[in-house]
Amino acid sequence: MEPDLNGLLKKWLEGTLSAAEAKFFLKEFRDPDGIRLIEAWLQKQYDLTQNNNQTYFSNNQKNKIYEHATGFPIREKAALDAPPQGLAQIKLPYKPTDSRRNRKKGLIRLLTSLSTLACLFFIFYKINRPPTRITANNEQPSSLHDKAAPALSTPTISWGNLNKAVAVDQAIKEQSARLHKASDGCLVFTAVNPSAPPSIVSVPRGSRPVLIQLPDGSKVWINTGSTLQFPSAFVGDKRTVSLSGEAYFEIVHNNKQLFEVQQAGNTIAVLGTHFNINGYADNSKTKVTLLEGLVQVNHSAYLHHGEQAVLNDGNIHIQKEVDLQQVMAWKNNQFYFNGTSAQEILKQLSRWYAIDIVYKGNIPQGHYSGIISKNNSLSQVLTILEAGGMKFKLNQQSLWIY
Repeated sequence: MEPDLNGLLKKWLEGTLSAAEAKFFLKEFRDPDGIRLIEAWLQKQYDLTQNNNQTYFSNNQKNKIYEHATGFPIREKAALDAPPQGLAQIKLPYKPTDSRRNRKKGLIRLLTSLSTLACLFFIFYKINRPPTRITANNEQPSSLHDKAAPALSTPTISWGNLNKAVAVDQAIKEQSARLHKASDGCLVFTAVNPSAPPSIVSVPRGSRPVLIQLPDGSKVWINTGSTLQFPSAFVGDKRTVSLSGEAYFEIVHNNKQLFEVQQAGNTIAVLGTHFNINGYADNSKTKVTLLEGLVQVNHSAYLHHGEQAVLNDGNIHIQKEVDLQQVMAWKNNQFYFNGTSAQEILKQLSRWYAIDIVYKGNIPQGHYSGIISKNNSLSQVLTILEAGGMKFKLNQQSLWIY
C-alpha cells in the first residue's frame, strides 16, 4: 500500500521522513499530478504560517529534510568529501518586493521549481533530467546545441618555451627520462640536470584538472585554465614554482628546502603542508587557503589550519572561518556556489566548458547558492541560472548574456 501523499507532505515539513518515504516522495516529484498537489499544499501551508506570523521553514526543519533525503548528517562529513554525485542544492537570488501577493508567488515558485534546501527532492529531478532548450527571450529560440562536460584531462607540456607545448604522450616520447605517467594517471616528473629547461604544465579551458608529481615528490592538482612552471630539479635552499590560475598543493616536508609559490607578485612560502591557491588573471583577488600545516604569505602574514588569505593590491585580509568544501569543490568535480555572483559563476563556466562570455546587456547582479556536479552539460547548469532571471544564447563558442 502506497503512503498517503498528504501525510508525507506534513512529515516533509516536519523533517521526519524515513528513507523509504523519501524515496516515494522523490518519485511523486516526477509526476505532473504530484507536482500540482504539492504546489497547492505549499500554498496552503504558506497561508497558514503567514496568518499566524510563523516562519515557513526553520533551519532545523531544512536540516532534517536534507538528512532524511541524502542520508548524510549536516556538517558531520569532512569538509573535503564530495556530496553524492548528481545531487544539487540551489537557492535563487532573493528579490524584495512590497507586494504580499508577489512574495507569496515568489516563494511558491522558489520552493516548487528550483529553490531552497527544503525542495531538495525536486532539485534532484530538475538537475538530472535530459538537457532543456534555453531561450534568449520568449520569442527567439536559442541556438544552444549544448556542450558536454569535459571528459578528459588534456594538459600540454613544454620545456621552457610555451610556444612549443606538446601533448602529454609526445612529451613523454621527447623526455622519457624526465616524465612518465603513473597507473593512476598522475604525471610524474623526475629530477634531471638542473641546467635543463624548466617544465611548464598547462591545463587549457575545457579540460579536466590534472595531477602531477614534482621532482621532490610533492603533488599538485592543477585546475582548468591554469599553468604551473617548475625547475628540472630543486637545488639550493628553496623549491620555487610559478602558478597562474588555481592549484592545490600537497608538499613534501623538507627542513632544508623551503617550498615557495610565486603567483602574480605574491609569494607563498611553506616547509611542508596542504594548501590551495586561487588566482586567475580575470579576478582582482588571490585567495590562499590552508588545509594543513603552516604557510607564510608575502613574507608577513601566517595562515593556520582552515584560514584563508585574500590578497588584493598588496593588502592581506585573513579570514578565520572558511567553507573548505567550497574551496575544494573544483578538485571534487563540483560547482559550489555560496552567495556567488552571476559574473563569477559565468567565469567558472567559461573555463570549464571552453566558451567565451559576451554581455549583450547589463551584467547580471544576482547571487546564487548551490552545489552542482561538473558532469552536467552546459544546458543543465544554465537551466538553474535561467530560473533566476538570466537569459542566454549560445552562438558557436560564445555564450551571449542578455
